[in-house]
Amino acid sequence: MLPTRLGTCYEPQTMVSTTPVVGKEIDSWCTKCKLMLMHTVESVAKGRITKVHCNTCKGQHAYRAKPPGTGTRPRASRPAVAKIPDFTTLLRGRDAAAARAYAQTDRFAEGDFIRHATFGPGIVIARRDVNKIEVVFADGPKVLMHRRA
Repeated sequence: MLPTRLGTCYEPQTMVSTTPVVGKEIDSWCTKCKLMLMHTVESVAKGRITKVHCNTCKGQHAYRAKPPGTGTRPRASRPAVAKIPDFTTLLRGRDAAAARAYAQTDRFAEGDFIRHATFGPGIVIARRDVNKIEVVFADGPKVLMHRRA
């Protein structure tokens, strides 16, 4: 005959400890095997697992709860790449004789037409910093210094 339980219809559950314990086995990303494998906890600091060793390859490393690239932090969005205007359309209607000679000590603003000794004629399309400007030349955009004493 089977024993019966009187009183409750369930057995009380013991609380499972979430505090990490040295010697306990836990899943971790193995940096040698490149897989999520069973590891043994080797050290705990301030209630967090700090070091584990892989039960497969015996490699010792920091604890990684997830594989790389699956973290919960959102990735930083890349800044939008501004479209660089076409050099020929920027030069349309401008006289090459009116171009200002480029010098690092001069100040330039967006839209200024300049003549560089190496790159030739160019149009300032943006100020990058207090001392930097972006200029479009025939062979592409360049960042140049200006306002330099």
